[in-house]
Amino acid sequence: MTGMLPSMRWTTLLLLTTGCMDLDTNKNAALASYSEDLCTESGVANLNINVSDAETSILVTIDGEDLVAIDEIRDPDGDVVLNWNDWYTEKTFLTSAIWPLSSEMVLNWPIRAEDGNLFAGQWTVTLAAVEPNGNYKSGSCMKATVQSKEDPSFAEAQVNVRLVYADGVDEIDEVTRAVDAAIDRWAAIWGPYGLYPNVRITTGNIDADLPYVGEGSEDIYDITMDSYEDEITLIIGDTIDGGTDYLGVAGSIPGTLTANTRSAVVLGWIASAGLDGNFSDLDISIMGETMAHEVGHYMGLFHPVEQSWDSWDACDDTPECRRQNQCENQLGDNVMFPAPVCDFNDCLAQDQLSPIQVEILQRYTGAL
Repeated sequence: MTGMLPSMRWTTLLLLTTGCMDLDTNKNAALASYSEDLCTESGVANLNINVSDAETSILVTIDGEDLVAIDEIRDPDGDVVLNWNDWYTEKTFLTSAIWPLSSEMVLNWPIRAEDGNLFAGQWTVTLAAVEPNGNYKSGSCMKATVQSKEDPSFAEAQVNVRLVYADGVDEIDEVTRAVDAAIDRWAAIWGPYGLYPNVRITTGNIDADLPYVGEGSEDIYDITMDSYEDEITLIIGDTIDGGTDYLGVAGSIPGTLTANTRSAVVLGWIASAGLDGNFSDLDISIMGETMAHEVGHYMGLFHPVEQSWDSWDACDDTPECRRQNQCENQLGDNVMFPAPVCDFNDCLAQDQLSPIQVEILQRYTGAL
């Protein structure tokens, strides 16, 4: 239990959008998982995780009755390595797990190299159940799923992805050809950083007008029930939320490897190519960059700067620019820049990642 708890914790709404290689990295990474039921006392519940010498990262997924957030993490020595209050009102974003945004919550740990490594012993994750008015809630029950990986090196990783074509989309040849080429573009972006997308292509009966996944959808839950436990689900549809405002959307930052109502990345092809389905080389490049961007969110990356130009990620090596022109000059080629940077003739290639951004991707439990 946390020692001194505030009586209230206000909910913050954070909107984050933009938006085939088959290989064996021979890393001998292994993924394990288990589940546990918890209920809160004095508004919090402790999830105790026994970590072995071989385990190098953990992914905690919560499905609760009420809004849920991380209160703190303690290592086996009893030291606090993450406290929600250190980040809650900051203008730099480390993980969405500190905000009570939903009854579904996801945390990956460690996030950056500076957050330290896992080591053997009992780690304690304190979870808070929060009412809409900000009060902590006792007697709120939740299911915790813990996944861990044994990964001898954070230098390279295969990222398994199940790509699902929404109803009828796989029948449009122009789209499937463009998606294949976009996957190649994605692989070319990630490859220099030791990250290799391994994409399994399937079809599903989800409507081609995809839901805004950040708000949760039972259709997303149903689709991801058929994904493997080590796969990120990427759904390709016509549109998102009834229109073409979004190139792609990730369910949460980070996302889970289990099935819930936000456990996917969605991408609308019409926003890239237009209704005529005529994909130019630039359209395909942007689609591949969108795949890299949105799956990057799902693996824990925030935009290096939000489009308000007054909030940033928690990576010390992405500059805290404060004006649009300055940000586009300093960060416009970053994979995680919040939007394409284009003039009348062309768009800037967005294919760069900072070393700390790569650290975050490599530490995601699904990066095997």
